[in-house]
Amino acid sequence: MFLSNFIYIIKRVLTSPSVIAIVIAAILYLSLVFYILNYSKQKKTYTRKKSKNTKEMKKKEKEESEADEDDGEKEKDN
Repeated sequence: MFLSNFIYIIKRVLTSPSVIAIVIAAILYLSLVFYILNYSKQKKTYTRKKSKNTKEMKKKEKEESEADEDDGEKEKDN
């Protein structure tokens, strides 16, 4: 008798409109929060990597061009 009453009560609670509405609202809210968190992390990470990489690339290109100029001057002297 106790188990059948328990199952009946749980079924009534889970199928009530207010519980269903609260669960749907909670799922939508959590999905929005996780979307915002993931979007902002990807954006920040991408811009940081891009700026570091461009600075390093410019620095390497400058060093290479200076090294090429030095090699060209040495060949002219010989």
